[in-house]
Amino acid sequence: MNVVAHPHRGICGRTVQRGQSMAEFLVALAVLVPLFMAVAYAGKYGDINQSATQASRYAAFQRAMQPDAAKLSNDKIADQMRARFFLDGDYLHKGRLQSDDSVAQIKKGQGQSAMWLDLGGAAMLASPDKVTVNWAPAAVGTGTVTKMLDVMTKTAGKTYPGGQVARVEITLGNKLDLSTASPKPLVLAAATATAGNGLGSSGSKATRDAAATIVPSDKVPNAVSGFLTTALSMFEPEGPVIGCIKPDVVPGHRLDGPADNSKCK
Repeated sequence: MNVVAHPHRGICGRTVQRGQSMAEFLVALAVLVPLFMAVAYAGKYGDINQSATQASRYAAFQRAMQPDAAKLSNDKIADQMRARFFLDGDYLHKGRLQSDDSVAQIKKGQGQSAMWLDLGGAAMLASPDKVTVNWAPAAVGTGTVTKMLDVMTKTAGKTYPGGQVARVEITLGNKLDLSTASPKPLVLAAATATAGNGLGSSGSKATRDAAATIVPSDKVPNAVSGFLTTALSMFEPEGPVIGCIKPDVVPGHRLDGPADNSKCK
């Protein structure tokens, strides 16, 4: 029996193997590249969502501390919120917070954090007006704490309003949807409910007077307050002084001037 050698079979076999490896690599690449991109964008969207959470807390707290929209409008709160949470930290006033913080002059993706740029370097947040705040009332309940708050504030001649929900929504380009050339926008949202009241204080004296009305410890006789203070100091040397009300120190350029923290009411 004659055996015929095929000297080119080894070369053809290696060529076929190389072709198969290349095909497998391209298939794997088609799966892995979008996966790696998705991981990168998931981190970017997560960072933006964290900012939305902090921004909603800021907006809700601002409204709770100043419930009068005539003095601090919803639009003003939203404008300051956009400037403070959706611009790079040093972009506005070199990072210093100011009462006139605003995004009125910010165009398109100006001032956006490098973290919020897509892999091509374009801003994912097209413009600050893509961040909106929606408000809704929030009931504070009818439990014991709420009833006590009502009694305390009415004693001081004040009112304790209901809570407010601040819902921040951010509309972004959707980089995670690769099924179409024009995917629907991605909306990230976060909401915070707060209830509070600054009690309409005009300064340190007004705050002290309101506190004395709500918690009338200054009415305790000196003999009794001295005894209680001495007894408390045995357990807590830096504890409260019974019958003494001191407001927080307020900067001299704010309200009615700094509080004299060396004196009791």
